[in-house]
Amino acid sequence: MKWFKSSIFWRIYLINVVIIVILLALMFVVSRVILPDISQDQFHEITDETVLRLKKQISFVVEDIQGLSTYVQSSDAFIIDDPTLWKKELEKIATISPYIDSGTIVDNQGYIRGFYPSDLRDMKDYNLSDRGYVQKALATKKPYLSDVISADTGRYILVLSVPIIDDEGVVQKLVNLSLRIEQNSNFQSIFQSFNIGSDGYTFIVDRQGRVISHPVQRRIGDDVTASEVVRKLVNKESGYLKTKNIENIPMLASYEHIPVLDWGVVAQVPVKAVYEPYETFQKSLWTLSFITFILLSFLTAVYARQTLRPIRQLYVAVDRVAKGDLYQTVEQVDKTEIGILSSRFNEMVHYVRESKIGLQLKEEQLNEQKEFLRKVMDINPSYIYAVDPDHRFTLVNESFARLLGVRVEELIGKQVEEVAFSIDHDECTAQEGYCEHEAQFKDKDGNIRWIETTEVPFYSVQYGANQTLFVSTDITDRKQAEELLRKSEKLAVVGELAAGVAHEIRNPLTSIKGFIHLLKEESDERKHYFDIMESELERINLIVDEFLVLGKPQVMNFRQKDVSTLLKDVMTLLDTQAILNNVSLVSTFEPDLPLIRCDENQLKQVFINILKNAIEAMGTGGDIHIHAKKTENGVVIQFVDQGTGISPERLTRLGEPFYSTKEKGTGLGLMVSFKIIESHHGEINIKSELNKGTTVELFFPKA
Repeated sequence: MKWFKSSIFWRIYLINVVIIVILLALMFVVSRVILPDISQDQFHEITDETVLRLKKQISFVVEDIQGLSTYVQSSDAFIIDDPTLWKKELEKIATISPYIDSGTIVDNQGYIRGFYPSDLRDMKDYNLSDRGYVQKALATKKPYLSDVISADTGRYILVLSVPIIDDEGVVQKLVNLSLRIEQNSNFQSIFQSFNIGSDGYTFIVDRQGRVISHPVQRRIGDDVTASEVVRKLVNKESGYLKTKNIENIPMLASYEHIPVLDWGVVAQVPVKAVYEPYETFQKSLWTLSFITFILLSFLTAVYARQTLRPIRQLYVAVDRVAKGDLYQTVEQVDKTEIGILSSRFNEMVHYVRESKIGLQLKEEQLNEQKEFLRKVMDINPSYIYAVDPDHRFTLVNESFARLLGVRVEELIGKQVEEVAFSIDHDECTAQEGYCEHEAQFKDKDGNIRWIETTEVPFYSVQYGANQTLFVSTDITDRKQAEELLRKSEKLAVVGELAAGVAHEIRNPLTSIKGFIHLLKEESDERKHYFDIMESELERINLIVDEFLVLGKPQVMNFRQKDVSTLLKDVMTLLDTQAILNNVSLVSTFEPDLPLIRCDENQLKQVFINILKNAIEAMGTGGDIHIHAKKTENGVVIQFVDQGTGISPERLTRLGEPFYSTKEKGTGLGLMVSFKIIESHHGEINIKSELNKGTTVELFFPKA
């Protein structure tokens, strides 16, 4: 049967044509009712957005201009009575600020004493005392921004008048900075960046209703208070209304008051612009409707023809399935008997096909899940491993393998005893759930590390035995932080104790020193003994001073300093002591070392303590090398001696109170040095070998 002879075809075709005609008619009606309102709302949004953006840009301009007042009042050039210097400074301001075109210097009587540029030379000695901005600035002694002014030069200008006040609060002169409204391209460009339609425009008025800026420059300076919009701005109002402009043209206007200046901005478009989109759309709609009608009619005919094809498709599909093609389906095009038959046929073929691929899909999912779990375990920073009852590894993640410096494959099946790692096994049972403990060991680099381990017993189907899962976390950093906390608490207690003891000792110590001095003058025979007693008392006094440094907060006087200069001063100070001990101080400083922020005296104290310790440690003499080099973040200073060195067990205790490697040492000098370095946000690192020497490395961040 031919498709164009089918009654079903023509019924479908005619129904669709009627629907198309109705929809096109509705489009004409709706566009006439809705488009003008939509267009008006759009213009409302555009004008509102325009005035707000314009207000924001004007605020930026005002901030820029008013910011100049601070610069002017702080400039020494305007305090000095030098016209040449005035002119240079005015020229500098006009060059820097995009909104200042000229300037004058006026004395407190209103006479112009200086000017820039040279086109103002005729204004020299001209009296401006009758100008409102001059009177306002002189009266308030504060910077004042004027309204639009018609200057004697024939220009419309805005003037920022800045008073220059002496130490007694008297205004000596005024610096008047002018913006030439018509000539300043930067100020006028504010309005050129706003597009509100071919006939729309924006303008600004001052507090008196006079035009400050307008696309038509001849309108600048006009009094437009006759406009309803401008009157509302003069009354400090903001809003949106339908009004008429000076030419009596109906306009839609958004207006915004600018409080900081009492100015107003207006953005307006003609009312006729609201209907332009509708008229344009209506002209296009006729052409579009004709094309749409022809196109949809053709598509409707094609669709009707397609509805006659399912019977043929079903016949072909059944024939192919009968020949063994289980991937053959028929598209269900409707819910008639033929459509239901097609659906049942597809369900049958789908069931057979899904049954075939179901097992393959489950196997793939199982492999993907296994691979996913393996990746999750390998990227976990914790050390995860499992052992069987024979202490053989049955599971290991990448983190644990990297810790031991081997590959995962090398660990599987190995005895725990075969690797450089010991397990403190608590023999947890399934009933107990899990066990936790901490332990330390040496990693592949020989460093001591702490780990916190959780043991979980489980049964493995794969290996057919009870196993133990270990999840270990590296807590070395936490242990070190705890140790630092304990040291800090110890230092705080020692500081408080030291301050109390120092104050209690110093009073009787002063009395003893005084009486010994009196006895020394009365007895010449025992003067030698009194000298020894005074020397020992002085040593006690030095120890008391170190106590006070620990217990009493020191006033920091941070300055930017060159560390090489500080080191040279300290080397000069200790050079004599070094020579007496047959020690040479050898320095190597990189050029252009960055400055560091430090307290000069306290940092010198640190350098002196380190160098004195180094000199005293070199009983047979030798060289002390002092290096200073720059890094990306600061400066590194190294003190390398050739002394007796320090044993590892003593090295870990350096900086503790009352611990010293010297026979008569108190341990307070290095402790004070540690405290000073910490207050400078620096770092100290001490390396030493017995009978080879000690290296003290300091790091200070750059300023």
